[in-house]
Amino acid sequence: MSGQVPQFCLRNEDYVAFLDESGNGGAGAGLEIVSGILIPARWLRPAERRWRDFVADGFGNRTGRTEIKSRDLLKGRGVAFHAQQRMLASGASSLSAESAGRLFYADALEHISHLAEARVLTVGLETKRPIDTYRLWFWLLYAALTERPRAPRPRLPLVVIDGEDQAFRQAHDLVAYRFYKTFYGVQPYVRFGREWFLGGAVLQDSQMHPMVQMADLTAGAGRVAISDQDDLYSKHLRDAGLKVGRAVDIGHAALKRLQILSPNDACGSGWASALLP
Repeated sequence: MSGQVPQFCLRNEDYVAFLDESGNGGAGAGLEIVSGILIPARWLRPAERRWRDFVADGFGNRTGRTEIKSRDLLKGRGVAFHAQQRMLASGASSLSAESAGRLFYADALEHISHLAEARVLTVGLETKRPIDTYRLWFWLLYAALTERPRAPRPRLPLVVIDGEDQAFRQAHDLVAYRFYKTFYGVQPYVRFGREWFLGGAVLQDSQMHPMVQMADLTAGAGRVAISDQDDLYSKHLRDAGLKVGRAVDIGHAALKRLQILSPNDACGSGWASALLP
């Protein structure tokens, strides 16, 4: 299915984006991944509730408030032990914590693929400068927001970034301004005349925030997919969405849109080096 997704459409509503990154180190050293979950604000609270219920069921936790990290699930550590205990208590045959973690990971990605109106954008770069990947992610995002042929287009009033990386936050401001200056007339936030709208971005220490947890999982799955270690991303996120008629992953479509807008990359986005899961 690589490179082949049906026509997608971000509807004309206010979106919120939740971002996380999977930095250098471990498998695929030098590979920097950024992933984000975009969801209309009106669907945010139901999505959070569904995630809490999903986690509570998967770990036997009453509240569903558990920190989940992709690296722990993939390596059979931390929460993977809770998933293992839950599966064994439910009558599953003997399995290791790593196997239980991967099974939960696959279920989690399929859960994300079925969230109402949610979209996932994941991109990687082989780079020693994480900010290059941050900027590329925002270039792709803004290109995706202009996919509708006519205004009004979707708006993104808020981006929530996990962690305390000021460079990630600054990349948002820089690319938003450059996109506006480079592609006059196609911006997602521009009205007639000189007025334009730039949504805000915030840094949040959100270890147990449901949507940031999801972004961490999609970033981790994107890393192992790009480094050819696993097909979690394509099989359990992209393909699971396609089975129900949803183009959940918009990375390829966003890249194609950016290539059309700037075929020689005069805007300096770095799209020629983009790595997509």
